Amino acid sequence: MKAPDRFDRSHDYLHEVASKISGLTDFGTGYGEGLAVLLASMDRDPLFTPAGRELAWDAVVMTMVSRALAEANWKQYPEWRENKITRPILITGLPRTGTTALHKLMGVDPQFQGIENWLTASPMPRPPRETWAENPGFQRAFRWLHQQHAESPDIAIAHNVVADELDEQLELQRQTFVSNRWACTWYAPAYDAWWQTQDEKPSFDRELALMQLIGCHDQKRQWLLKNPGSICMLGYWLEAVPDVCVIQTHRDPVKAIASISSTLQHIHASFEGPDAERSRRLRGPRELEKWRVMLEQGAPHRAAHEDRFFDVHHADFHADPLGTIGRIYDRFGLHLSAEAEVRMAARIADNPEGHGLHRYDLDSFGLSRDAILGRFQPYIDQFGIAVGD
Repeated sequence: MKAPDRFDRSHDYLHEVASKISGLTDFGTGYGEGLAVLLASMDRDPLFTPAGRELAWDAVVMTMVSRALAEANWKQYPEWRENKITRPILITGLPRTGTTALHKLMGVDPQFQGIENWLTASPMPRPPRETWAENPGFQRAFRWLHQQHAESPDIAIAHNVVADELDEQLELQRQTFVSNRWACTWYAPAYDAWWQTQDEKPSFDRELALMQLIGCHDQKRQWLLKNPGSICMLGYWLEAVPDVCVIQTHRDPVKAIASISSTLQHIHASFEGPDAERSRRLRGPRELEKWRVMLEQGAPHRAAHEDRFFDVHHADFHADPLGTIGRIYDRFGLHLSAEAEVRMAARIADNPEGHGLHRYDLDSFGLSRDAILGRFQPYIDQFGIAVGD
């Protein structure tokens, strides 16, 4: 169904549309305030193109559908509660530091399970892969990604997202409507300001419960997870899953902050077209400060649990990906099978994360090298970051 004339106070229509798609009426509780703030922001902040407006509405509708499916499947499969998440591998750190490439490379190892993109929108016990193409949830996710890439082809170059490949937990966290995910999607300063005042513990709790549901019929395989934003949720992780194994990725913050600003510019352009340019110079300072704060929030939790961490530097991983994998596996006592090594070598040769050239510059995003280095100097010193790598 088409987007309403006004997003603000369109709750009844939104629930009606989501119910028609899902065939369900129970959306759970605890999401109303965030949804209201988001819908109001969508009327005031972004300048959507006509196609982008429909795409944005679809994103909200799909999130409500995913909530309804989660509520129904938690009831249908009560065994999810007995699915204990044990010793997961969590990749986190600044964005644009190789988290996606490392995650997807390790993800070809059959000993791991993760969160496939389409299951973030249709959470259910993971069905057999040969059935995915016929699943309505998979088809919805595939169509949405195809439409977004059509509106801004550069997205696929900047950030490789594929419906049947692993994605990050951030896509699960959006279900609470209290998540950095929404401020990353289109220009949303009003929502972003509200989000900064919120506790994301309920988002983390729902994320964990959704993982328990998705993997409840696949409990033998170890979880492999990735989300840069988890760097500020380390306290939640270490309390809920004390044996979590954390890989923290690192890169020159000048390049990382410029790159995430550019990636978000491409994403915003898929919704706002040329009007995304009006907020370009605001994007860099916001990303700089956001990720500086996130690192600070995670630092004391890491310091108290150094035995759970392993560091991977961006330049080292790109220079020797299989060597880096070997060191990770040794650190956490993992076995690299011959099958997994062959699969990894094939993915490295194909280089799906490296097709095309992702261009960006500092000044166009309101950034300067000195400003970034000044804000991140403690991080650079602590981890021996090679500036200019």
